[in-house]
Amino acid sequence: MGIMIYNSASFMATPWETIIKVYRKQLGGTSFSTLKEYEQDFIAFLRAKNFYTDAETQTEFLENFSLDVINSIINEITLQNKGLIENPLPESRQQFLILLEAQFDNLISNWGGLKEFCLEFLDYTIEMFTAYSEQVFERINQLRFVNNGIIISPDLLLKMKRAVYSILKAKEESSNFTGLIFTGFGENEIYPQLIPVNISIVVDNRLRFYVNENRAVSISNSVNSAVCPFAQTDVIDTILTGIDPSLDKIYLNNFEMLFKRYNQAIIDSIGNTNPLLTEQIQNLEITAIVNEFRAQNKKIKLENYINPLMNAVSNLAKEDLSEMAESLIYLTYLKRRITFAEESVGGPVDVAIISKGDGFVWIKRKHYFRPEINQHFFDNYFKI
Repeated sequence: MGIMIYNSASFMATPWETIIKVYRKQLGGTSFSTLKEYEQDFIAFLRAKNFYTDAETQTEFLENFSLDVINSIINEITLQNKGLIENPLPESRQQFLILLEAQFDNLISNWGGLKEFCLEFLDYTIEMFTAYSEQVFERINQLRFVNNGIIISPDLLLKMKRAVYSILKAKEESSNFTGLIFTGFGENEIYPQLIPVNISIVVDNRLRFYVNENRAVSISNSVNSAVCPFAQTDVIDTILTGIDPSLDKIYLNNFEMLFKRYNQAIIDSIGNTNPLLTEQIQNLEITAIVNEFRAQNKKIKLENYINPLMNAVSNLAKEDLSEMAESLIYLTYLKRRITFAEESVGGPVDVAIISKGDGFVWIKRKHYFRPEINQHFFDNYFKI
């Protein structure tokens, strides 16, 4: 089995590369029946190592996590109401506090209503979080509000804590998370599995992580192939579906907008001749029609692009699969290079194959050192 990483390369300031290699050394010759057991054992390993962190680092990361939430809300308010915070007039500050409270109420309602929570936060109450984070929010209050001449009430401060708490518990990506992709075979599995896990921070000795079940893949007799892009997926999705995801979204938005304009054109042509008909057209609900348009597009993509490609992938040899994977990554890098976008994907590309018979095999791998003068590295690499 192997572990892939995307987004953040560190966990609570410790590089994931170091953590995973320490785990590999501890694992030694131990094996498990299923890939799921490897994933669970890795989480247990993190817990046994005190999550590679301490109490001070935990509160520091919680403060950064909370500031990300609060700053995003403040930025949204100021974008819509430019100069509101900078204006020293009391009525401006009061208006800002009203908008801030409304945003927190909305966030608590949206996130607090979710039914799925991170495993280690199921029994974590708002009272426990409030007691733990008291000093954290005192610093945030001083930094973001008091220093800017804004005094917030105890009730608003409590709502701020509840908003952060609601996001902290939820099974949703945070601003600074790591995607760990466990893939390969358990001892009793003859088909490969893929388990994506999102991990962000540790709060009060509780690990904020969850398995992204929607992206998990289990190859079987009925599911014989899968292409699973993570991180920057736009180019790979374009090849899989036959259309760039952003362009697909534009088409959908344009369809909805033109439908509304068409209705308005009919209303304009009717004028005042039939008020009842005009009202009926104005109240016409187009959501069902837009959803049908989306469903039809999805069906076309499945029949003409996705299914044929998946059928072809299921019949490719291992070496062809490795070339395909490398090409998809390179195309992602090439698009960003020629469009002057942020180059967060780049070569050379590491390629490995995991098979039931041969195990983990590197096809291409870059090194930060000259391999020809470091033979001891290769002698010891797989030594247990």
